Amino acid sequence: MRSALSVVCAVVLLTGCAAREQTSLDAAAARKPSPSRSAAPRCDADGYVWQSVDRRDVLVGLSDAEEIRIPAHGSARPPEPRLIRPMSAHISRGAVEAGVRPADAQASLENKISISVEPVGTRLTLADPAERTTSEMLNASDTAARGRFVEAVGVWLVTARFSVSCGGGTVRGTLTTWTKGRSNDSLRCGLKHGLPKLAREAERRACTTRKPN
Repeated sequence: MRSALSVVCAVVLLTGCAAREQTSLDAAAARKPSPSRSAAPRCDADGYVWQSVDRRDVLVGLSDAEEIRIPAHGSARPPEPRLIRPMSAHISRGAVEAGVRPADAQASLENKISISVEPVGTRLTLADPAERTTSEMLNASDTAARGRFVEAVGVWLVTARFSVSCGGGTVRGTLTTWTKGRSNDSLRCGLKHGLPKLAREAERRACTTRKPN
């Protein structure tokens, strides 16, 4: 009888401990915030207000100046540019943490400027040399041409400040990106008059430095 009674008491003690442990777990779970409470407030996708939109051409690719001879009625491949200004499209981190969806901000900006831009997270790259078309070649007319040539690549950089309503409050941020497409310019060293700003910068940076012999 004493042995059986000890077993019964042990079972009762274990059951009581398990019950107390489950009660503690339930209480801890109740104290944790639910996912819906901790989620960022939803922002009004159609409520973006753009305080300023700055658009400017920037030089992102540049070749060394190379001596090239273009035959009469022929063409020659321009120098190969390299990336000189690494960039990535990005949006203010604080705005994203407050609930701003980058895709919504991008769509609103494109509607504002009527031009497609690169999505957030895109890294700038230059075109594959194999994708060059005949229109991007250096061409001569009825006489041969010779000189030092430079290839420049530019993009239209866009920096835009916005505000949007999120969960009853106002969130502010900045979206930095660039328009789709590139501008490629082949220019001859020494021709400085009448050049656009981007070409003048390329001529100054590449043509004034000669490679060592």
